[in-house]
Amino acid sequence: MLSASRLKTPGFIAYLATQFAGAFNDNLFKLLLICFASNLLAGTGHDKIYVPIAGALFILPFLLCSSYAGYLADRFSKKQVMVGTKVAEIVIMLCGLLLFRLQTVNLLLLVLFCMGAQSTFFSPAKYGFLPETLPAAELSRGNGLNQLFTFLAIILGSWAGGALSAWSGSEPHLAAVWCVIIAIIGTLFSFAITPTPPGNPKARFRLDPLTPHWHTFREMKRDRLLLLSLLGNSYFWFLGALFQLTLVFFAKETLQGDDHLVGYLQASVALGIGFGSLFAGFLSRGKIEYGLILPGGVMTALFALLLGFWGDTRSSAFLFSAGLGFCGGFFQLPLVTSIQKRSPKRCLGRYLGAGNALDCIAMICASLVQWLLLGVFHVQAGTVFVFIGLLTLAVLLLMAGKAPTLMQRSGKLASSLHRRFS
Repeated sequence: MLSASRLKTPGFIAYLATQFAGAFNDNLFKLLLICFASNLLAGTGHDKIYVPIAGALFILPFLLCSSYAGYLADRFSKKQVMVGTKVAEIVIMLCGLLLFRLQTVNLLLLVLFCMGAQSTFFSPAKYGFLPETLPAAELSRGNGLNQLFTFLAIILGSWAGGALSAWSGSEPHLAAVWCVIIAIIGTLFSFAITPTPPGNPKARFRLDPLTPHWHTFREMKRDRLLLLSLLGNSYFWFLGALFQLTLVFFAKETLQGDDHLVGYLQASVALGIGFGSLFAGFLSRGKIEYGLILPGGVMTALFALLLGFWGDTRSSAFLFSAGLGFCGGFFQLPLVTSIQKRSPKRCLGRYLGAGNALDCIAMICASLVQWLLLGVFHVQAGTVFVFIGLLTLAVLLLMAGKAPTLMQRSGKLASSLHRRFS
């Protein structure tokens, strides 16, 4: 019952606070670095190279280190792994503070890479913690809350990064002090997280970072729905990355806005995803509601098409962007929950690590597709949203064909909701 819900325990609240602080700090530090480098290198032409390199270096550890992160999450208690990574975050942020003080912009890229690595090692333990500490009836709602707090942290961290960068001016180390403080606060919260059982001592370590992922994908073929959930979740991150990258050009070229408008539109999407995930967890009613996947995906595609064809005013752009995010939350939540629930418990970290690596590849592919559409074929930003909508419909048709049960579950969900509200 809700009164005895583990979602209200101090240990789970501490977990949400730890996750919020980490996502907040990631975006705060990354934006501080990008703003500092852009100002310092302005007019040299190097800023156009530095910013993409910074973005790539933050994502690269998810490809290179995910198998190691999965091993640690399986071998040791997931709480211990989270605490260890939070302590590492303090050390990394202290190094960042020193390099901001010395204004060594190139060495700060190494700190950003280490920050991405810290997030990589935190991720499998973070997602693996939920099925170990929550009953199956609360797993969907727990994921919904986790998504909500994550995307709120992304929004607030990005806003704080811009505000602190403007405030600190030529003394960026003053802003970087806050990164250290937030890392310390997050670490203190991590000590209060619900304890998790010891890991699997039989978990095997492999020095090769990619071979474990290949073996994991081959194992997943035994469970078609699990593999489909993993691929669908990676498509979500592909869609999100492509949308976010294109939104910058859409806001400035189509809507004739500035960086503030870009931030507001991205905030509307992130809030939509967070609240969509939360509401999807509520509708799941104590189970993995696969019936949300296809309707959520169809509505996501619809809002992308609406944005591409009729999102040329600021009010419609905000409405369609928020709607796309909200429906995207419906699409993704059951996929994430399915991966957690259907993966073998003895190697859950390895499976989640493989998912992280695939998500990284998906986001890199999104950058490539955006470059092809905007840089090679010179299409308008709105046309990219139309492409997103049509591609999403094609992906949904493929998913429905590979797993007909998704269509059946969607029909059962529609009938259940009709009876409940009629």
